[in-house]
Amino acid sequence: MDPLRLRPQRRRTGAPGRRALLAGGASLPLMALGLAACGGATEGGAAPDLSAELPRAEPGPAEGAGEMVVPFTARMLGVLDESEVNAVCSPLSAQVALTMIGMGAEGETLAQMQEVLGASMDELAATANTLSTVLAAVGAQEREAEDEERPAPALASLVNGTWLQEGLAVEQAFLEDLATWFGAGVFEVDFTDDAERAAAREEINGWVEDSTDGLIEQLLPEGILRPSTRLVLVNALHLKAAWQKPLTVDGGRFTTGEGEERSCEMLHGSTGTWYEDEVSRATSLDTYGDDLALALVQPTSDLAEVLASWSGSSGDPSTGLGALLAGLEESSASTQLSVPTFDISWESSLKELLEELGITDAFTPAADFSGVTGAADLMIDEVVQKAVITVDENGMEAAAATAVIVGETSAQVPERELVLASPFLVVAYERTTLAPLVVGWIGDPTTTG
Repeated sequence: MDPLRLRPQRRRTGAPGRRALLAGGASLPLMALGLAACGGATEGGAAPDLSAELPRAEPGPAEGAGEMVVPFTARMLGVLDESEVNAVCSPLSAQVALTMIGMGAEGETLAQMQEVLGASMDELAATANTLSTVLAAVGAQEREAEDEERPAPALASLVNGTWLQEGLAVEQAFLEDLATWFGAGVFEVDFTDDAERAAAREEINGWVEDSTDGLIEQLLPEGILRPSTRLVLVNALHLKAAWQKPLTVDGGRFTTGEGEERSCEMLHGSTGTWYEDEVSRATSLDTYGDDLALALVQPTSDLAEVLASWSGSSGDPSTGLGALLAGLEESSASTQLSVPTFDISWESSLKELLEELGITDAFTPAADFSGVTGAADLMIDEVVQKAVITVDENGMEAAAATAVIVGETSAQVPERELVLASPFLVVAYERTTLAPLVVGWIGDPTTTG
């Protein structure tokens, strides 16, 4: 491998490959634009059945907004199953979806959700609104320039949709919160009817697929919606960006956590960042337009030590993962990077994970979501997420979607080198807010799951 030389330089002054994904041009999906402007319109432009006639709130300051995301990201990573060879998820997507239903939570249910998610629901909702606005603007200047000689402009979106049992009364304050902070209205469906329930599942899955540019398919598996389902809240995240210049590719070797060697394609290039602490060392790849970046984190000992360190410092966003992202942004160092190409997908129920973190009442008849319907008769049946990330010589593309399914309570400067030839972590993040968007670890880049 080429030696990595660290030398001072100006800090930071990119299209990726799922399905040779960055070979084509990047343009902001019409679906994302429609959702941002029309309160969650579905394919074909259908307007929500119920909505508050309120404008979406103005976003707050972008700088520092990611601090609200970092603690929950660290907590969620800390309780993922470490036996999985590869994992990629979006705590942000889960946080936003849970905040949507959390706007209708009361009592101990609300207290538990706020404790785990890391802030008050009002603060979380305002942060979700800010991040949605920031991500929608990613790549805007590059699209306006229309420079065919440059890489395709980056794009990102964070959008929300809600589906409700028809005829169920909804509190006006809940509708106003959905409109104000999440740009969403409510679509009415009949979950009690078998055919209508199947059609609703198809509609929701189609909405997610459109919102993630086809990367997330079948978020809701067959049978997950039941006659007792009353509400489904969904968040979808998508990002796609080219590196500032393509990386070079050649053959290489990767050693898994079990010590087995794999042949794989290795990417090589220069970065302008370096960070290290007691448990890790890292660099980051900037993307064209400078809006997004990918942090690549190598454990100094093992993966579990990094996850434990991040989780243990999750109460303070300026330490652990937060310190790593801030350190990369403050760095001015020249680094030679070697990293394998990878194309990873992941899906899981988050119910047990959230219960382990401390959200317990929400999944039992003790749940109090009276702020949604005016009656304490709802509970969360399930929370599911799917996520994907692809990195190749041209750039990265990632997506995630989370569904919260709610039913009736009766239902249940020195020389540096970073050669990532063994398990490592990845954190795709937005650079102004330092919000981690999609995170995970790679234990075997030659497998896709």
